[in-house]
Amino acid sequence: KHGQYGRGNKQIYQPSRAPLVPCCEETGGQFKVAGPAWLGPLHDFDIVDEAISRLEKPDGTEFPLHTKTRLHGLLTAVSEELSDIPLYYTLPDLCHTLRCQSPPLNKVKAALVNAGYRVSAYHKEPQAIKTDAPNRIVWDVMRAWCKDNP
Repeated sequence: KHGQYGRGNKQIYQPSRAPLVPCCEETGGQFKVAGPAWLGPLHDFDIVDEAISRLEKPDGTEFPLHTKTRLHGLLTAVSEELSDIPLYYTLPDLCHTLRCQSPPLNKVKAALVNAGYRVSAYHKEPQAIKTDAPNRIVWDVMRAWCKDNP
């Protein structure tokens, strides 16, 4: 029972299932309908770079911020993010599906880079990766981890 239904005065919303879409090739699970999703660029990298350079000014008078270090870290993470990849994977969610413990983030990144794909962190979620690797490659990396680390 997916979609909207009510109990008394309370309305409950659940994700719908796409009836015409086949099951996921990797997990065998049904797809959930979600959206809308923004597929365009999230950041203007010229502005991000300008903000970083202003924060790095040695005099420190232009931005007397108490959160300067934290803001610099966030902007640096944003500047290193893959801008042409709109979606991301969270390792805990992948591991939950596979019922295994989460691998170190750097090992997953290294496996994808060694397979010839680009990979970066996602600024909003510490345990997430953005990559241009196809889904099957990401799942293959995760299954290999689960096999070696039951």
